[in-house]
Amino acid sequence: MCLDRLPEQHDSVVCLTYRGDRPLLVRHRHRGWEFPGGHSEPGESPWQTARREALEEAGASLGELRLVGYYVLSGGHITVVTYAQVESLAPLTGEFETVEARDFERLPGDDELSWADGLYAHLIRAAGLPGAPD
Repeated sequence: MCLDRLPEQHDSVVCLTYRGDRPLLVRHRHRGWEFPGGHSEPGESPWQTARREALEEAGASLGELRLVGYYVLSGGHITVVTYAQVESLAPLTGEFETVEARDFERLPGDDELSWADGLYAHLIRAAGLPGAPD
């Protein structure tokens, strides 16, 4: 993962959302728990994508966004990683793929996460954030 700079282009954004020192995740209808994020719309900055996805998926209004870095998948897909505190939560509308948003003391176990590859734990450790499993 490349830290502290934006790539020249990106495909998607994941936002490490927190309420205080607790990670806030959303439960995807089919996959499990995950941080809000998704594909960027044409012309959308990573900051705009992070705010839009957090609002759509978690009902979350975000405070100041911080860049954590980015990673590139083997196929060339570039994901920007951001961090923000959640300022407020609105009820979910049900029109998006998430059915619940909640904060955790620690990340759920791999069997409950959308991606059981340790990526989320790695990202929050790399960002120096609390909530990674021991």
